[in-house]
Amino acid sequence: MSIRSLPWSLGASLLGVAVGYGVSVAMGAPDVDTFRDSTERGREQLAALLQRKEEALDRREQTLVAREADLRAAEEKMAERLAELNRLREEINGLLTDLDTEREARVVGLIKKFEAMRPPQAAAILEQTEESITLEILERMNNSKAGKILAAMKPEKAARFASRLGKAALDLEIPQ
Repeated sequence: MSIRSLPWSLGASLLGVAVGYGVSVAMGAPDVDTFRDSTERGREQLAALLQRKEEALDRREQTLVAREADLRAAEEKMAERLAELNRLREEINGLLTDLDTEREARVVGLIKKFEAMRPPQAAAILEQTEESITLEILERMNNSKAGKILAAMKPEKAARFASRLGKAALDLEIPQ
């Protein structure tokens, strides 16, 4: 049977295989060993790539661990500083309380001294004293003695002190 008697498609297929084989042989088509070598090289390259990726991930993890350690150290420092600030606040509050107690003792002592004086003598001194101190003394002393001292003051000074004492008393009242 000749090639001419074969059906056209089958003849073309056989011709293509023959030509392809001839081209492959002529061009030195890779044999099985060459194919295996290229496959092995591809695996090695892939393994190397995966190794580099793993190393990069390890470096990232180490960086994150270091940052977490830094954050913990910073948090510990802040907690220590906060504790120190709280301790200082307590110390300052204690000192302020001591000062308030000392101030209160001095004011009470002054009040007792002015109550022990004769009203004209107390009035002469309180007229020359700083107004805030005079007001506090008059406000906290016995009402009858404060009234006698105000009566012994110059009318202008007595009126100003009485006015300020009245405003302070009105400010303390609770509105209804």
